[in-house]
Amino acid sequence: MRDTFINTLLECGGISSLQARLLKFLTGLQKNLNQDALNLFALLLAKQSDGDTRISVEEAPLRKAISRKMQNLGIADFEQFSESIVNGASSIKQGAYGNIIDSAPDASSFYQKPFILQNGFLYPSKYYFAKVIVEDKVKEFFNHIPSDESEIPQCIRTIESITRGPQGGGITLEKEQALAVIRGRQENLIITGGPGTGKTTVTFFLLRELYLNSEKHLQAPLYLAAPSGKAADRMKESIEQSVNLIGADEFETNLVIYNKMSNADSYTLHRLLGYKPDDNKFIYNSENRFPENSVFVIDESSMIDLTLFANFLQALPHSARIFLLGDAHQLPSVDAGAVLGELLESKADSTVKLTVSRRFNENSAIGQLAKLDFSQSPCTFVLPSEWDMHSEVQLLNLDTREKSTQLQRILEKWASEYLDSFVELAAQVTPNKPNQDELLERVWNFCTQARILSAERSGPAGVQNINDAIERLLLSKAKGAPISKIIMLNRNQSSFKLYNGDTGILFTNGNGEKFILFKTNRGFVFYPEYQFAPNVLETAFAITIHKAQGSEYDNVLMFIPTRPEHPLLNRQILYTGITRAKHSVTIVATSETFKAACETVIERDTGIEL
Repeated sequence: MRDTFINTLLECGGISSLQARLLKFLTGLQKNLNQDALNLFALLLAKQSDGDTRISVEEAPLRKAISRKMQNLGIADFEQFSESIVNGASSIKQGAYGNIIDSAPDASSFYQKPFILQNGFLYPSKYYFAKVIVEDKVKEFFNHIPSDESEIPQCIRTIESITRGPQGGGITLEKEQALAVIRGRQENLIITGGPGTGKTTVTFFLLRELYLNSEKHLQAPLYLAAPSGKAADRMKESIEQSVNLIGADEFETNLVIYNKMSNADSYTLHRLLGYKPDDNKFIYNSENRFPENSVFVIDESSMIDLTLFANFLQALPHSARIFLLGDAHQLPSVDAGAVLGELLESKADSTVKLTVSRRFNENSAIGQLAKLDFSQSPCTFVLPSEWDMHSEVQLLNLDTREKSTQLQRILEKWASEYLDSFVELAAQVTPNKPNQDELLERVWNFCTQARILSAERSGPAGVQNINDAIERLLLSKAKGAPISKIIMLNRNQSSFKLYNGDTGILFTNGNGEKFILFKTNRGFVFYPEYQFAPNVLETAFAITIHKAQGSEYDNVLMFIPTRPEHPLLNRQILYTGITRAKHSVTIVATSETFKAACETVIERDTGIEL
């Protein structure tokens, strides 16, 4: 009975086939490894999909962890497994498996055992050593230095005097933004805030202030980076837009500073560190660090996982300046760890929280919904048949007994409103034809006008099923003619300077040849579809909420799971999806699952102590 636990995890997606092979490999390294202990290792691997990097071997917290994981996986009868796993933990505490578990870890040792037992917790070695690096380096780089807040009024006046706002006159910073500019002159900062709070704008003026006061940093490299290429490029564009708001006299006076910021390259964190896939290592590391006095601006920090952050920190010179930007309420990284959350909890004195949003004002229904606070005003659901697509916020109550029918009608209405005209206009495009940029711009606008988001990849309301349904709808209306599709890359394409998460549009010319349109800093570019591997491209009328992080759409239709115990029902999923919308958001759920998501916060167990 005990040996069925691993098979059960495999069948319900709790572990991958690769992880199952790893478990089998352990039995070769440790000949006396019994099934009970192997089940505990299996649970530890399964918890990594929740972002956890360790598991307690003490009975009470271990049983709690088992119960939570089994409920998330929809496994009802798990008591038989619990006893086995608890027995396995007991044997591990007794030091029975010295070939694969190290109780006195040494990072400099040539041979690393795959697991580490410390203070009653079992870690995979890579996560334990990453934890230690992050603890040491965060203490080194993030130390609060008191600033003179009396400088805030003068800072605000200075920025007003050197800028030209869109409405005429200068840009007026909020007091909290000005404080970040002043503090950044001498200390490394974590700058957090929701959409529209001006994190990148503040960083631009912060860099100006730093460079005005530090020639050594002005002469050193400036790196703009993010976990994804899309986010990194967007930050660079924002910096360039800020440069365009500088008045002529100020621009000439500090030409070197503004040219430096305009010309700074943007990177994914992997590209910044010089990832080498052949040996799974980085060019920049603890033995080969970045140049002294380098300045780093890292956006979308909530998306950085523990091991990547550790690799980044140990590649920094002691004189580096670091500014981490992120939204504390967004989803944490896909891989294990919760870097931004850990920093905000433990390094509050190095954090500037921006709270004033210029996208969502006090009257914004989307802004109010994003707070997910219904204590004063309970949320109201309507039937899908009563859906008002032009309302800023709508909550549709999906009847699980008629799920397929209701889902089809919702998608039909969405396609009629936003996608029929996209297909009609895209049919006028001729790939690689000159002088059609105005038409291409109009077609491209559909990519940001409306997007369907789902918490799930598979299932009736998962992106795969929704994309198939949308494509069938559009093809039926096209009466056999090929249709254009919104697509997304799921891997970096470095040779084209395109990245995982980049959006494109697939066109078919009169000869049946397929081309993909991308919008780059060089303008619109067509690439033949055959230049991309088939598994690199995904239809993207609907995308996962995880993939949507860092993007904005005028109108959003969002689906969340309808099973109350689903692990993707949480506040971070809701918040991230809601705040992708600029003009309207419709959430499709049941009142029960929406309530469950509002009340559930992702908490990851990493053991980081700062």
